[in-house]
Amino acid sequence: MRGRWIKNTVLLLGMTLPCAALLAQQANTPASQRATQITNQSTASANGQQAKVQPTTEQKQQLREMRLAARDQAAIIRNDSALSAAQKQAKLQELRASTREQMRSVLSPEQQKAFAERRAAGKEKVAARLGLSADQQSKLKALFQSNRQQRQGVLTNASLTNEQKQAQLTQIRQSSRTQLASILTPEQLVKFQQMRRHGRHARLG
Repeated sequence: MRGRWIKNTVLLLGMTLPCAALLAQQANTPASQRATQITNQSTASANGQQAKVQPTTEQKQQLREMRLAARDQAAIIRNDSALSAAQKQAKLQELRASTREQMRSVLSPEQQKAFAERRAAGKEKVAARLGLSADQQSKLKALFQSNRQQRQGVLTNASLTNEQKQAQLTQIRQSSRTQLASILTPEQLVKFQQMRRHGRHARLG
């Protein structure tokens, strides 16, 4: 009986001592070091999440090929003497929309979400740079969404001739300018047009 008690005591000590040593080690670790360890763990987790949304080498190659193909197609459209200026613009718009959809199909849902978040952040910067109110932002978003839907409806309408499409697209563009001028102040409108001319992302819808 005594031998069994001694054996159990030894086993208990063998299990307790390592735990006590671990607790003592944690207790003796300076607070700053523990904070550093926590920060490193958080950074590693954030880096892991960032790695998930970064395009892979294969994805980068696919996206690059899509951009090059779109550039070549755009050059062909611009140099097509059989097309009018409005027709070229319409075809280039279709090309851009098609290319965006193809590029999205290459990205994972997480990557698409990250892209959407960056796009939203860019819109917020534009809104802040123009000094837009919440009401202005809401009206501009509705205007741009309506324009996209109208343009898409015209471009995909097989019953319209190219001349009819051209006329309707011109009408949509003129209407958009009028509405834009009614939403923005003269100073904001000038700044908005300057941003677009300099190739900055002035999209708010």
